[in-house]
Amino acid sequence: MSIEAFQRDVEPRILSARNEIFSGSQSLRPETEKSEISRLYDGWELSSQRVRGGAQSPDRVEEILGRYLKPLGYVSIVHDQDWLVWRDEKNGGRVEILIRDQSLAFRYDTQDRPSDGSVPDPRVLIPNDSRDIAGYVSDSLPSVRDFDRDAPRFPETDGSEWAEKRQSIEVFQRDVEPGILSFRDEIVGDSPYYVAPSPSEMETRKSYLPPEYWFKSQRVQCGPRDVERVIEMGNAHLNPLGYELVYDYASPLPGVGHYLAWKDEKNGGIVTVILRQENTEFSYKSGARPSDGSVPDPTVLIPNDHRDLPDPLA
Repeated sequence: MSIEAFQRDVEPRILSARNEIFSGSQSLRPETEKSEISRLYDGWELSSQRVRGGAQSPDRVEEILGRYLKPLGYVSIVHDQDWLVWRDEKNGGRVEILIRDQSLAFRYDTQDRPSDGSVPDPRVLIPNDSRDIAGYVSDSLPSVRDFDRDAPRFPETDGSEWAEKRQSIEVFQRDVEPGILSFRDEIVGDSPYYVAPSPSEMETRKSYLPPEYWFKSQRVQCGPRDVERVIEMGNAHLNPLGYELVYDYASPLPGVGHYLAWKDEKNGGIVTVILRQENTEFSYKSGARPSDGSVPDPTVLIPNDHRDLPDPLA
């Protein structure tokens, strides 16, 4: 079966099974980027987005899959308390469900398929509004050079001062971070947004003398924004804090986006904005900083009710 026929005739039934399995789940969340088609051997493979929702009975899930998938030629090849797999034995491809941590993850793929020539470019998915769920935000900053080998090297987070002489991690949180958050708020505005599952956090290397601490922010995604306007806003908010725009690269490759980064060259720290056709992502890091001893435990973030935005998918 061709990759196009799969999308037209089979995928809608798989998605109907997914929708019934997660019916009533209030916290369905995408765990990967959107579905994609890539070259595989002599043909094409569709790999779906992985989504996660509330835990379900394996027997109930298997019953639903059977109703939808058996008529399509799929057979159950794994059925236990942690893993359910149905496979199209004739054409290749499978539907896979992982059950863990009181939740359930759902994904599917086609394996190697030919194209029947019915679309100009087999890599372009045939539109289907129910295929992908909005709201995926990576916990980590996507590396521009992973997608575009010609991109300039992204700046390092650390500053030029000796580590022990840099602005303390406590001063960063008290005096610098509020200005960075004002920049974030102006970008997001009152529009819909999504956040990565991981909140802001502090990392440390206590074996060093003196110990070093790194702050990593929550990652936030909102709708598309104008590059020049974002640069103007960033300079207005960040220049007074010692940050300068040090990275401004628009990749010519589809989907990579326009990367902007402001850096505190002296103390370290990066504020990054990625602008794509469909969305804008915002995050920041402090770089390695010392503690000034003003709090009992530097690994505990200084309270800031405005630091992390509430998760709209929670």
